[in-house]
Amino acid sequence: MKDFIKMVAVLAITVIIPLVVLLAIWYFDHPIVDMVQIGIAQFAVYFSIIYIVGFTLWMVYSDIKTKRYAKA
Repeated sequence: MKDFIKMVAVLAITVIIPLVVLLAIWYFDHPIVDMVQIGIAQFAVYFSIIYIVGFTLWMVYSDIKTKRYAKA
């Protein structure tokens, strides 16, 4: 049961809260809201690219450092 509560909390933090914020922003139709939407979208794209590329480079570095694919 403890793991289930942790899973629900993680889902709430990562999915539900951002979704509610975005829906609230989209509900109000104002020029500043459009700029906020563009800013959020740009941040999400940049963060995703940095996260994917950075994590991949970190994994490659970790494999090289530990000599994971070195011949015995």
